[in-house]
Amino acid sequence: MHFINSILVFFALLLLGPALLSSNQKQVENFVKIDYKNNDPYAETVLVRGGTFAMGMNQESIIGDWNNNLRRVTVSSFRIDQYEVSNKKYRTYIHWLEKIFVPIGRDSIVRAALPDSTVWKTDLSYNDPMVEGYFRSSVFNDYPVVGVTWEQANDYCRWKTDRSNEQTLLKYKLIDASKPYVGKMGIANEIKDTSSSSITTNAASTGFNRSKNVDDYVMIPDFRLPTEAEWEYAAKVSSGKNYITNFNLPKSGSNAPHPNANLVSSDSPYPWSSNGNDALRSTGTGKKSVAKGMFLANFKNGSGDYMGMVGYSNDGAGFPSKVTSFLQNQIGLYNLSGNVNEWVADLYRPMNSMDMDDFNPYRRNNTLDGDDNNTANYESGTNTLISNKSRVYKGGSWKDRPYWLNPGTRRFLDQDKSSSTIGFRCAVSAFGMDAPGVSDSKEHWWNKLFKK
Repeated sequence: MHFINSILVFFALLLLGPALLSSNQKQVENFVKIDYKNNDPYAETVLVRGGTFAMGMNQESIIGDWNNNLRRVTVSSFRIDQYEVSNKKYRTYIHWLEKIFVPIGRDSIVRAALPDSTVWKTDLSYNDPMVEGYFRSSVFNDYPVVGVTWEQANDYCRWKTDRSNEQTLLKYKLIDASKPYVGKMGIANEIKDTSSSSITTNAASTGFNRSKNVDDYVMIPDFRLPTEAEWEYAAKVSSGKNYITNFNLPKSGSNAPHPNANLVSSDSPYPWSSNGNDALRSTGTGKKSVAKGMFLANFKNGSGDYMGMVGYSNDGAGFPSKVTSFLQNQIGLYNLSGNVNEWVADLYRPMNSMDMDDFNPYRRNNTLDGDDNNTANYESGTNTLISNKSRVYKGGSWKDRPYWLNPGTRRFLDQDKSSSTIGFRCAVSAFGMDAPGVSDSKEHWWNKLFKK
């Protein structure tokens, strides 16, 4: 009798098991969906499919730096912010720091994160109102934050990672809601647990779910600055002739009708154009209505010409413009060229194009070029402006001529310095998106997490 009952139970589970599992999975999905419906960490990011491209300058190097020779490389899939980080978003970060650290006497952490507003002030111009108003005034809420160093931009990315994971960790009681989560910010070790306002990075010190590992519930990779290769790839592959979103219609690579096609000839000098230096002005056609004849980016047209004459404006923006302004490229990214330059993760070396890996190329901290450390070591003020703190920035700005809008151009500045022409945007690795057949569906990110 027991044997027959066991057989009946087995078949009942066989029939009902999938439904029960599906119901349980649905409950989990709904739980996370409710928790994150207003807190999607991938909101305002764009998925960029990985692939092969020609990295470097595809026009004559009129500056004569020869630090960006064309080279074919491959990058993995990643997500990148649709917009440059705005003043409003960066102020949210500052306000969070003020709320957490000022009450415990760590004002220095807040001061270290503030943009340098004096970047607007020069001896022979009157931009003093921008010193007071650009970062703080609500009028400039949606304008790109500037005066931010490479180091400050990295700190913001780490803070964004913590905020993206915090709600999940709270729901599973892996952290104490009364003690803000600063797992990636690298400052918790400096703070002692001496008051209710102190900081915690994990559950061990709070008594919450000691049996669970916090890392198992961190759902997303770290936000970070894009590598130079990622940034340039996002700009170059975004023209309509280069970029596809599904693997069933390959136009390049080993499965393409013409697998040996010249990658260099298909690269665009600007994200909106694939025909050289022309097409800087709108034709009045396309998905977004733009006034015919207006510039498609914010840059300096010529000596003293930042916005055009009254009634005959070019880009119409003497300073940086809104992060949502100008024509987005084919994959929905704004202002990769023009408006403000953008920090990328790489250490600067002129030999990058020759000695870095050809898969996900990236020059790490203190990675020298050349074979002889004695000749490859750079010291600022001795024989070069390059140092082991030099970081790459790209994209051109409101103050640059069109040459610097080409994604292949590159410049550098010390990581602890800032400028009125440099901002940034964040990136995050897109795990599991490089396999053929993977769909870039509009399905909510939290549903994908629970699929096996």
